Amino acid sequence: MLKIHCPICRNVFQETDVVLLDFINTLTHVYCYKGEYDSITDKGTYKELTEKYSFLQEVLH
Repeated sequence: MLKIHCPICRNVFQETDVVLLDFINTLTHVYCYKGEYDSITDKGTYKELTEKYSFLQEVLH
């Protein structure tokens, strides 16, 4: 299994971390994100988003 990390702080995401998904499918911690919020497509815990989006599930398995 690959460990996906935040591109800003470089910490590996934990299941309970609240993350943002942007228009180019990049996950970032809410507290690390400094960009425009109109480019955000979804928000939730890391676990919720990996269960919701099949392209994230493919990376994890």
